[in-house]
Amino acid sequence: MSNPTRYSFPSNIALPRWLAFINQIQNPLALQKTVDRCLGFIVWDFDTKLSYAKLIFVVIMYIYLVVCCVCALFLVNPADVHPDYYLKMWFFIGAGASCSLPWIALLPARRHFATIHEFLTDQYRLDPYHPLRYRSRPVIFLCSVFFFSINTSISVFWCILLQGSCPITFAFRYPGVEPASSLVYLVECFHLGMTANGTMVTTLTTLLSFIVEFDVLGVELRESFSTMDVDVIRRSVERHQRLLELVNLFRAKIKPYFLIAMGLYLFLVTFSCFLLVVQLREGDFQALQFNVFNAAISIVTIIMFGVICDMVEDRVRRIGDQVYESEWPLKLVYDQGRGDVYRLQKSSLMMIIARSQKKVGFTCGDIYQMSTITSMQVLKLCYTAFTMLWNATNE
Repeated sequence: MSNPTRYSFPSNIALPRWLAFINQIQNPLALQKTVDRCLGFIVWDFDTKLSYAKLIFVVIMYIYLVVCCVCALFLVNPADVHPDYYLKMWFFIGAGASCSLPWIALLPARRHFATIHEFLTDQYRLDPYHPLRYRSRPVIFLCSVFFFSINTSISVFWCILLQGSCPITFAFRYPGVEPASSLVYLVECFHLGMTANGTMVTTLTTLLSFIVEFDVLGVELRESFSTMDVDVIRRSVERHQRLLELVNLFRAKIKPYFLIAMGLYLFLVTFSCFLLVVQLREGDFQALQFNVFNAAISIVTIIMFGVICDMVEDRVRRIGDQVYESEWPLKLVYDQGRGDVYRLQKSSLMMIIARSQKKVGFTCGDIYQMSTITSMQVLKLCYTAFTMLWNATNE
């Protein structure tokens, strides 16, 4: 007797009635695809003007970042700049590099990401009303919208906070340079933040979609055990193999992003907490609220990536557990006249169990395993870095 379907995140979230219209969205990757056309690294269709505009803005962004770095290193005298502006100047350079590096690191793998997203999109198109897909589709979309909106607001916040700290303004004190450079500075600051935002949305939606597809596969396997139909089992084995191939491909290509992203959020949390303490001492409670919000969202994002990677690992392992616990040896009876079918079914099920024993192994650049434990270690490192920075400024 097959077990009833047990819903888990993201399929176990029931939306309120006033959000029921989101169920009309057929593809949970819709926002990711839209953002990628404007800011991402996957879609490059030079038959349209949008891709040309994206390329031009990206080139300008990197040139501007290099020019700012050169000005801060060689043309700006720290003695002529207020310490607050000088600190923000280097924050822009450091955070800007951290925002742009994931884009460069993932650009060579754009075709692999396109293959993964094409497969995931096909699953929703071929069977859009599977209960797990139908329930999880709006949740994945809302998660991507929520974090995209939050990170957009954070980008706007940093544009406001960093206003007046442009290195070019301090390097070239000519009439007309200050208003022009300040305007470009804000535009590029926002563009850098949105570039990192787009990469984050791509990673988040892909991981959540993998979770759903492994859940769907688990349901199909449980249903196949009731009939032990050789064709159904063969299709499930092929689908399991394809899913593992794609999730391992994603793991191999996303590892530089996790390394850079953890560094970026470490930087954001540490700097935000540092500014928070400074503003508490100065009584600047208006800016204090923004820094608390920024630090909180950065901490949530660090933990979120670790938790979701653990969830993918759990779904991969759970497939093998479901096969093992299904009592399939009692249902798979050897028939001398159908010996080939018996051996095929047995080898297929054993193959699923064997494959599920191997962890996917998401890593931060092959240095640390990407998990909830690693996320907590990053937060501890944030506290250590904040303490060192605070002690250095006091001295």
